[in-house]
Amino acid sequence: MPLARKMGFLSEAIAMQARYQRCSTQWQAHFSECQNAIRQAVDRCDHYGTLVVLGAGSLKDIPLEFLSQRFDRVLLVDLVFLKAARREALQWPNVELVEADVSASLENAFHGQAESGRYQPCQQFGDVDCIVSLNLATQLPLIPVRWLMKRFHLPEPEAELFGRRMIEQHLADLADCDGVKCLIADRQITEYDPQGRQIDQFDPAWEVDLPEPILSWDWEVIPPQESYQRHRQINRVGASIWR
Repeated sequence: MPLARKMGFLSEAIAMQARYQRCSTQWQAHFSECQNAIRQAVDRCDHYGTLVVLGAGSLKDIPLEFLSQRFDRVLLVDLVFLKAARREALQWPNVELVEADVSASLENAFHGQAESGRYQPCQQFGDVDCIVSLNLATQLPLIPVRWLMKRFHLPEPEAELFGRRMIEQHLADLADCDGVKCLIADRQITEYDPQGRQIDQFDPAWEVDLPEPILSWDWEVIPPQESYQRHRQINRVGASIWR
């Protein structure tokens, strides 16, 4: 999508791919936990027609072969897909990549309007038996809010309100689906100095209450070698699964 490049989503995706290549050892356990959570959600399905993954990204945290074998149709949705993900998806004839703004807010933000929208995937794709929000919910506001504050000088209180609304609307999109819902999202972010002392901790969900997780794990997003100051960032990730 044209906005992806202009607002910085494409460069962010490229940077994340490069970081994965440097941090694959620290990130692999997180990817495995994500895949396990998705499998557990699939096990709760009554039917196996269509599965939708919002925030599919690199596809590395998706058990793609497993999903392709279980479902008639697998729809992987994100704003940007790099070449490696496109090559991976081509291996499975029932897997489709869908480029879309799952926040339905970027056009507004690009023009300076802090107005959130509804993507409503289960209205777009018909009967959805399982929908997964994958490491996406708490990330949705980051680039649009930064864009609005930098380009249009949006005051911080309004920026925070816009960020919360984006997450709330995303949760509403999930709730509208009749099938099994799986929300994999950061629940807490903690930063440590080189001596292992905690120097910061915050809620990444913009004060929005996320569904209680049934699975949780730690993800070392930024190991010391990735930080100029040799700091570490550990994200507590939770997976919520419900009907």
